[in-house]
Order: sequence, then C-alpha cells, then structure tokens
Amino acid sequence: MKFRVDRDVLADAVAWTARSIPSRPGTLPQLSGIKLSTGPDGLTLSGFDYETSAQVTIPTDVADDGQVLVSGRLLADIARALPQQPVDVALDGAKLALTCASSRFSLQTMPVEDYPALPEMPATAGSV
Repeated sequence: MKFRVDRDVLADAVAWTARSIPSRPGTLPQLSGIKLSTGPDGLTLSGFDYETSAQVTIPTDVADDGQVLVSGRLLADIARALPQQPVDVALDGAKLALTCASSRFSLQTMPVEDYPALPEMPATAGSV
C-alpha cells in the first residue's frame, strides 16, 4: 500500500471517520482503529463500533493498492498536526509510515482481518 494525499483532505476525512470509533473499545481493540483501503476510487477510510459506521472515499494518487488498520485517535492527532504539504503514506512491514515535508511518523498496524465488516447500506427509498 502506497499513496499520496492532500493534508487537508486527509485530516478532514480522518476526523470525520474517527467520530464513529468508540473511546473505550472494551474487549475488541480493533474497533479503536480506522481501516484504510486503497483502490481505483482512491482512499477509503472506515470506522465502526457495532452501532454506528462511517465510511468515506477521498481522491488520492495511489501507487500500490492495499488495506491496513491503524489506531484512529492517533491517526487523527497526527493528521491534524501535519504541515500544509502533501502526505506520502506507505505500508512498511507491520508499520504505516507517514511522511509530510520534514515530519515522519510510523504507526503500528493491527490485523485487518480482525476488523468487522461494515453493514450494507439499505436500498434507496426515494430522493429529494
């Protein structure tokens, strides 16, 4: 997994997704994470606490597809503190590396296969 994204877009998407993760995940620590997935549509961020789910897809320059699960609160704090430069993100073994200008961060990943599947959205009933 490797991609480049605008700092403001990333910070807004992470902050919005982080609102759906529980502050105390209890016996399921993976619920404290945000799942990052890259694909042809860009970067998709997902958060879930078995009651509320959040998922957003943002445009990115994706070099390598993949998915990873990292601490949501930590990622939100880091994204908010980054300078106003493009952010390079790459999976390096069991760590997610974020590089922005002279700032470098390395986040420990969690097993993505332990993350629960988000519920499907219901069919559209109408439009306004």
